[in-house]
Amino acid sequence: MRKIFIIIRREYKENVYKKGFIISTILTPIILLSFIFVPALLSRVEVEEQKIFAVIDHSGIVYDQLNAELDVKLPDSSRKYIFQKVDLMANDRETLKEELKIKVSSTEIDGFIVIPANTITDSDPISLYARNTGNFDMNRQLRSSINKIITDYRITQSGLEPEVVNKLTHWIDLKTIKITKSSEEKEGGFLKDYLSTFAMVMILYMTILLYGSSIMRGVIQEKNTRIIEILLSSASSFQLMLGKILGIGAAGLTQYLIWSVFGVMIIKYGNLITGAESPLLSLSPDVFIYFIIFFVLGYFLFATLYASIGALANSDQEAQQMSFPVVFMLIAPLIMMTFLTKNPDSTISIVLSMVPFFSPILMFSRINISTPPFYEILICIILMLVTILIITWIAAKVYRLGILMYGKRPTLPEIMRWIKAK
Repeated sequence: MRKIFIIIRREYKENVYKKGFIISTILTPIILLSFIFVPALLSRVEVEEQKIFAVIDHSGIVYDQLNAELDVKLPDSSRKYIFQKVDLMANDRETLKEELKIKVSSTEIDGFIVIPANTITDSDPISLYARNTGNFDMNRQLRSSINKIITDYRITQSGLEPEVVNKLTHWIDLKTIKITKSSEEKEGGFLKDYLSTFAMVMILYMTILLYGSSIMRGVIQEKNTRIIEILLSSASSFQLMLGKILGIGAAGLTQYLIWSVFGVMIIKYGNLITGAESPLLSLSPDVFIYFIIFFVLGYFLFATLYASIGALANSDQEAQQMSFPVVFMLIAPLIMMTFLTKNPDSTISIVLSMVPFFSPILMFSRINISTPPFYEILICIILMLVTILIITWIAAKVYRLGILMYGKRPTLPEIMRWIKAK
């Protein structure tokens, strides 16, 4: 055990003291904070300025009501939108459009709106010409106001009262409230259930892939530089493999613990800073606990596979080719997430989340979306632990012989003989 601890300490220091580790540990929470706080803060700081639009109203109905319908005020109580009616008899249509385009490009006006004569009857589209057509809020307000004017006119022409029709067809919002396994109410929705799950799953995926690949490259480097032969004179191959996996895993766990501290601070103080509810600001502390559990289990499961690949390969190029099945087992759960999000308690979702190679991502996703019964989580963890023991036993045999092979990639029959050997 003393030798294993020495190897663990060496691997831990090599990874934690790297500039890349320090930068990523600090940078990841900053990026996460920027995704949460920056949009919330920017939503408070809106750059409001007056917009002037010319209106070519061939229908003769919209312009007269547009000023009254779209009466949005700026902070200084002035109108946000100023509409100028265009004299249709002044020029022909094409000449008129060219003149207005010149006014738009010279910033005399912000744009002009063309309303066809048969919009009322045939629903022909209304055209907006402007310097900036990417202002979604402006587009929505103009579209909504013009649509309401035309709709009210159609209703009036049919002999009905617009106020009565609007009251009868008033839009009813749907408020989603999740019932937990303990029968407690918890407000949920797409943003909280899907986006928060996807964000944390991507962190799981990236870190497991990153630290697994780090083990693989480390083994290849020691193998190619013949350092492994010196290390084998002081420790067994199993001690080297286990020490490397535990040392790099401890570095990853250190990173996760630091991120968890940031996560707790975000949950506790985030709403006070933003003044708004965010899907990542109301996650249960249990989610972070399961997050670390499934990282540790997923890491050990895939780390042993990556260590074996590193022992079998003679170069990074060979290792990349051989690691494709392992990477696929990490990518496959991401592909399944859309189905699982819609059907977290279906038989297919339950079975897939119990597959040890898919469990770190799929079971964690189920926990965050619709917490399954505890016995399912426990069975999943036990299955992963058993799989880790079996994979470690196989990997130890492959690692023992593979790290001393140079210049030749072993064939599958050779690998099977190594596994069967005592």
